[in-house]
Amino acid sequence: MRKITTVAVGVVAIAGLGIGPAFAEEGWSSSIGGWLRGKESRHWQDGNRDNVATTVRFSGCSAKDSNGRNRFEYAGLQLKKERSGLPDPVVARDNNSCDTSNFGDRAAGGYYFNYADLNGFDQTGYHLSVSSVAVKY
Repeated sequence: MRKITTVAVGVVAIAGLGIGPAFAEEGWSSSIGGWLRGKESRHWQDGNRDNVATTVRFSGCSAKDSNGRNRFEYAGLQLKKERSGLPDPVVARDNNSCDTSNFGDRAAGGYYFNYADLNGFDQTGYHLSVSSVAVKY
């Protein structure tokens, strides 16, 4: 009984101090089908109530040419921060090779990413498709 009481007191003390595992504040999952360069993701609000980096994870990536060949090597992504009445600035960039783009811990605000280029080129003939997109912030 004494051991159970000690464990319970320890759990309450840790919870009271706000010490716990580091989890992303929020996130969402989706897919991408047939995006052309310039297309934007959905927008989200990061309250920055944690110290977790903003990440975008891609899996199952393709960009097929007219012959059906997959030309995907990487998608150039730009993380943008919303500004009311002004153009949204690019706050981070990454080349996503069908893996995870880490944009670091961002300040509170509204964000989204856009598809900037394919394999470093402004390809307009190839449509980007990603079977799984997971965003954490």
